[in-house]
Amino acid sequence: MRLKPEQLAQQLRQLILPVYLIHGDEPLLVEETADVVRAALRQHDAERQVWHVEGRFDWTQIPWQSQSMSLFASKRLLEIRLPSGSPGKEGSELLRGFASDPAEDTTVLIVSGKIAPAQQKAKWYSELERIGATVMIWPVTMDRLPAWIRQRAAQRGISLNADISAVIAERVEGNLFAAAQEIDKLALLADSGYVEDALVLASVADSARFEAFGLMDQIYAGHFERIPRTLRTLRAEGVEVLSVFSAVSWSVQRCVDMALQLNQGRPIQQIFASQKPPVWEKSQAIIRQTLMRHQPEQWLMFLQQLSLVDQAAKGGIAISAWQLLESLCLQIAGVQLNTAAAEIRGGFH
Repeated sequence: MRLKPEQLAQQLRQLILPVYLIHGDEPLLVEETADVVRAALRQHDAERQVWHVEGRFDWTQIPWQSQSMSLFASKRLLEIRLPSGSPGKEGSELLRGFASDPAEDTTVLIVSGKIAPAQQKAKWYSELERIGATVMIWPVTMDRLPAWIRQRAAQRGISLNADISAVIAERVEGNLFAAAQEIDKLALLADSGYVEDALVLASVADSARFEAFGLMDQIYAGHFERIPRTLRTLRAEGVEVLSVFSAVSWSVQRCVDMALQLNQGRPIQQIFASQKPPVWEKSQAIIRQTLMRHQPEQWLMFLQQLSLVDQAAKGGIAISAWQLLESLCLQIAGVQLNTAAAEIRGGFH
């Protein structure tokens, strides 16, 4: 069956199906919808296993049929994270095999990026839909974003008028993670659900904090086309480069540490949990995508570039710190800059 996100909770209360496939290109909404399934299975003390399908993933290692479970678990939740939106030939066959003979004590939750209409006609998709539920997450367009912000704020117990929600929408430029963060902060500051317009305007006017948050989300998501504009805006508003650099530096050093641990073979969930603070579950998919974007050697090179930005910002080398910072951010986002090395070397002349 096909469900809308708002129908999922009610369906789970009636019956837990063998398969739930949640897909779309809004990571925040995909993760929050998947949380509804996870919460329902937690009520049954389900034992959760997570599998990340990347590269030459061996689908046969997934225990489709239950072998042994914890003494306290009555169900299993097999969570399969499928960033590419396609399981490939091997995965398709095994998913169809599960659909033909699902284990009674097992629920499969597939969390995926956008699955194209052509893929939705594939046999693996239709057979999962036959025995389970598929939930497609549609993107929130810019014209719908103010209404989405008001609705989410209402769910947090606060009321925003149309003008204020439009201001927040303009500021976040379609970034739902940033919008959700701003709403959560306003919920903490609200007095009995009432938020004064002046409070919201003061909050979104905090450019260094707000735009730096949005900048890192743009980098993680690979939205490289937005990065130069964000940095230009910060610079034009008189924000000190070191204020932005400090946020970027902290995030990059954190990524370097995680990338090196991942290269040493440490499980990704242990790495996320060991960070201070731990990586938020809703951010784990996009952070993992970022870590896999570069080899460990490249992450170490990013550390060297951080040092150069720091020197330039403090007047140690004769090159624009903003220029170096933009180059670094673009590279982490996945842009190949052939001139980056030459620009950096030019700073020493």
